[in-house]
Amino acid sequence: GYEEYATKADNAFEILRKMQPPNGLYPYMVRTHEGSPPTFGNQKLTFGAMSDSFYEYMLKIWLQGGKVESKYRDMYDLAIQGMHDELLQVSTPSGLVFIADKNGGRYDTKMDHLVCFMGGLLALGAYTDPLGLESERAQRDLKTGKALTYTCYQMYARMNTGISPEFVQFVEGQDFRIGGGAPHYLLRPETVESFFILHHLTKDPVYREWGWEVFQAIERYCRTNGGYGELKSVADTMHPPRNKMESFFLAETVKYLYLLFDPETEIDLLNKHVFNTEAHPMRIFPLLNTDV
Repeated sequence: GYEEYATKADNAFEILRKMQPPNGLYPYMVRTHEGSPPTFGNQKLTFGAMSDSFYEYMLKIWLQGGKVESKYRDMYDLAIQGMHDELLQVSTPSGLVFIADKNGGRYDTKMDHLVCFMGGLLALGAYTDPLGLESERAQRDLKTGKALTYTCYQMYARMNTGISPEFVQFVEGQDFRIGGGAPHYLLRPETVESFFILHHLTKDPVYREWGWEVFQAIERYCRTNGGYGELKSVADTMHPPRNKMESFFLAETVKYLYLLFDPETEIDLLNKHVFNTEAHPMRIFPLLNTDV
């Protein structure tokens, strides 16, 4: 409840808002200069590593604050428009929707597992769109969110272990393959996060079906006597898991899987709660001093 922390965070966002590119898409590196305004330090546009949580918080700060600080929602909507205009692509032959990277005007048709949070975020943005869920913009975003989540499911389903690699590379005529140097699985949560959010909002049972497949694969290939371990290669069904488990596996991956199947959850993403990027649920500010 200390205002000074909110002020510091808001100041950082305000500086970035003033630097906002016309398409709403931010290179992920910023350089500061004593006595001069900050500038961008690179040209890479991505919704994956180094940028993902920034776009996530554009929407979630607006939601957490009770939908009254419109500048955050405006930043989010412009970024999502820019993503649709510049980064969204479709694979061949299966028509899988994915978000590419762009660096210095050149496309890299890869998609990190980290990007798979976007399916849920787009759905949440659609259901809370100030123009209404039935608006053209909200329906576009919901459709894209569902399509991205299906692609992320395929990133699991097409692997020998049924588990996604760190990223995939999309290739003309082949849909995708395991990204170069990235066959590993770090127990990441983003895909099951989107399964949970989309099921919570749409009630479509397919997300539970996909989630159960992912859970079974993790149980089969990642479980150890003392916990769960990372995989060196999702293409290798014989190699045992590594002796390493990131804290986000329990804090996020397992939590989202539990919530996906919990029939009596008190979570209410549309009226009461918002999850931060590390999957900690919090009440929205208007309800902080209530018993809800």
